[in-house]
Amino acid sequence: MQEKKSLQDLITRPNVELARYYLTLLLIAGAFFGLVFSPPFISVALIGLFVLGLFDPLLGINPRWRARISTTLRSPIFWGMAGLYFVLVAGVWQTEDWGYYIERLRIKVPLLALPLLWPGLPDIEEKEYGWFFGGFALFMLCVLGGVVVNYGLHFTEIEDMIRRGQPMPVPRNHIRFSLLVALATLLSVGAYRLRAWGGRRVWLLVAGLLFVGQHVLAVRSGLAGAYGGIGVLVLALAWERGTWWPAVVGLVGLAALPVVAYVAVPSFRTKIQYARYELFHRDASQDTHEYSDEGRLTSLRIGLAVWQDNFWLGVGPGNLRQETDTRYAAILPGTEGKRPHNQFISALAGSGLVGGIITLGCFLLLAYVGLRKRAPVYLAIWTVLFLSCLVENTLETSAGVTLFCLFLLVARPLGREGSFGLQAEKTNLPYRTNQ
Repeated sequence: MQEKKSLQDLITRPNVELARYYLTLLLIAGAFFGLVFSPPFISVALIGLFVLGLFDPLLGINPRWRARISTTLRSPIFWGMAGLYFVLVAGVWQTEDWGYYIERLRIKVPLLALPLLWPGLPDIEEKEYGWFFGGFALFMLCVLGGVVVNYGLHFTEIEDMIRRGQPMPVPRNHIRFSLLVALATLLSVGAYRLRAWGGRRVWLLVAGLLFVGQHVLAVRSGLAGAYGGIGVLVLALAWERGTWWPAVVGLVGLAALPVVAYVAVPSFRTKIQYARYELFHRDASQDTHEYSDEGRLTSLRIGLAVWQDNFWLGVGPGNLRQETDTRYAAILPGTEGKRPHNQFISALAGSGLVGGIITLGCFLLLAYVGLRKRAPVYLAIWTVLFLSCLVENTLETSAGVTLFCLFLLVARPLGREGSFGLQAEKTNLPYRTNQ
């Protein structure tokens, strides 16, 4: 009886809210870790966030989520993400390859579930967001430092790999890792703006080191995202402050950096030379389509051909794999079929012009969230993800979908009329919130 009473004393509303708060922080941090090293961490973190957002251990369905659901369903960030999922759902009537279609539905669930359930999570304060931003930037700097040290220790072998079109060894996927470095660079600027851990200029130093390290990695997708994100960040900061001459100086300096990197960074120079060789490779009879650029261009050409043959509604998002495999077998016998290395061409091929317009509209709606609030870091992160979708199928892998949703939600502008509009709405919750 005494043990039961002590347990009841422990499970009180203040204790439950405190546990939920720090468990949310832990799960988001776990998802960040999983994006770099371990997919199982991503799965556990997402399931935990879904449960915390929807349920309450004392009251069943989370009353915070119930009180906010109507506002959530009117928010642009919800429709910007969920709309990408609904385009997939709308293609169910065209489906023939049910295995592939169900796999797409499963992989893309976070596009619907995360923005829907995120408002049910505890309200995280700016100080904790500063911890996230700074902590992730430092974490990525440490991992990147290990990659650079390994490059220095095996310089000749890795340079030869890059010369043959292979990526520098990094944890798991080199494209995703380079995108994470680009995002960490921007989050470090966010930590500077939030005065994370009482520091200021140290975060600019961290951002600079990450940006320099991006050139050592020499991954073109990550470099394009980093340059695009920083360019937008410079413009957005000038817009925020109403002073444009620093932006002009910054953009001129940014444009000159690739020249400096070509001279000073061997891996960057080798990658540029490899790209130049492939671009001007004239002996088509020698092409095996194993070069990264050649394979990408072939996938884009096939994707556009599929769209042209199914202009308005596409071949069906669930049939895209079997259609591209068939065309690869006809054009390049023995070559493994690939989906288009462009999220928007994939949308056009799978869902036609209608689906392509909706997909682009969803991205623009997510950009509107940052434009409305003049949120420089959010707009820069959106730019990195948008550019990633121009050169990769970012939203066709579970890690890519998680990266897309998580970084936009964590970096979304806060305030009285934030992206969910939650701070403006009075809610009658049975416990105290941070509003």
